[in-house]
Amino acid sequence: MNISKGKIESILDLTQDGIVAVDQNGIITVFNRAAEGITGLKADAVRGKRVVDVIHNTRLHLVVENGTPELNRRQRIGDTVIITNRFPVRDGDGNIAGAVAIFRDITEITALSDQVSDLWKARTLLQAVIECSEDAISVADEKGKNIIVNPAYTRITGLPKEAVINKPVTVDIADNGESMHMKVLQTGKPVHHVSMKVGPMKREVIVNVAPIFIEGKIKGSVGVIRDISEIISLTEELTRAKTIIRHLQAKYTWDDIIGESPPTLKAKEQAQRAAATPATVLLLGGSGTGKELFAHAIHNASARRNGQFVRVNCAALSESLLESELFGYEEGAFTGAKKGGKKGLFEEADGGTLFLDEISEVSLHLQSKLLRAMAEGEVRRVGSTGTVPVDVRIIAATNADLERKMQDGSFREDLYYRLNVVPVNLMPLRERKEDIPPLVEHII
Repeated sequence: MNISKGKIESILDLTQDGIVAVDQNGIITVFNRAAEGITGLKADAVRGKRVVDVIHNTRLHLVVENGTPELNRRQRIGDTVIITNRFPVRDGDGNIAGAVAIFRDITEITALSDQVSDLWKARTLLQAVIECSEDAISVADEKGKNIIVNPAYTRITGLPKEAVINKPVTVDIADNGESMHMKVLQTGKPVHHVSMKVGPMKREVIVNVAPIFIEGKIKGSVGVIRDISEIISLTEELTRAKTIIRHLQAKYTWDDIIGESPPTLKAKEQAQRAAATPATVLLLGGSGTGKELFAHAIHNASARRNGQFVRVNCAALSESLLESELFGYEEGAFTGAKKGGKKGLFEEADGGTLFLDEISEVSLHLQSKLLRAMAEGEVRRVGSTGTVPVDVRIIAATNADLERKMQDGSFREDLYYRLNVVPVNLMPLRERKEDIPPLVEHII
């Protein structure tokens, strides 16, 4: 299948990936707008120069030398961290003609308008971009037939390639029977941010379709389909989280802890001693033993009583959501991230107390981040390269046997000892029956 250079360039205008290409001598031939935005460099200033003189930590010249692709590599360019894929570009004889880096930008989809000097290199470059894109890409010709779809297209829509290629675009992205491709081909105007359900799975997506113009004539259209089903799911989860994460003034004190039994008096004495210090407290006990009650009382008796008391149930949120809630995130850190970013619970609790309920359910990845935050007194928001200092007193609680979880490898030993500075054991009511009469009297 032959695709004109003009069509390729127009298609590239819609991709959101940064692209840098070099020839066999390591000279930059392509430097698109997304690359400009990420690096802060201008294409006119770098095109024609050696890539190692422009991006000092590049490895593109090494890909040219050894012909080996490098996938999912983490790289820092200025203040930006990217994940990049680097591929050799081969000519028709299989000889290495250059290399291309395709890297994910954290900004919204931006138009790309870089010229590709060689048609074969451009076709290879386009194929790499399409194959690596997380968004579905669908391209139609001027007659309204689909000519290109990428692997993400099948994954998102559920439509196999053979059911779409060389078929009318009416089988493709359509809203109430109206094909978005045909609408663009007929009007010559792009459509933006159309919400619809596509394919047999009826997956929720956002569709953008733009015309492809060559020498002033419309020669096709390209659609970019973004899956938002996960965003919808996260939105629903966030709604549920509002009942789980509470920012409140601790309302309970020692007077609210009712009981005269030795276990209760011992736990109360341990907690009172802990409250007088800035030490981390680990509350150990089953459900209904009063762990949150003790957390409130410790906070109210501490020097942080005028600060914020923030509680989070670590077992109630997914790993990714819990991470963004605890540590916050920067604008553009992920799809659906709030404009301007968001403070995490560590920052919200600065100068106060953060109560981590069901700490045993935190993943090993987040355990590492928690340990670092507690040890260094600073947090790094998701999507950020900088840190924010925080002054937070940690109270953790669990009904699990953390020592057993350490043995089976599901809980970090270093985090356990960081949390277990002042352990307070809370016995179930069946083991402190002396507390039943005063509890009954208090309730009645």
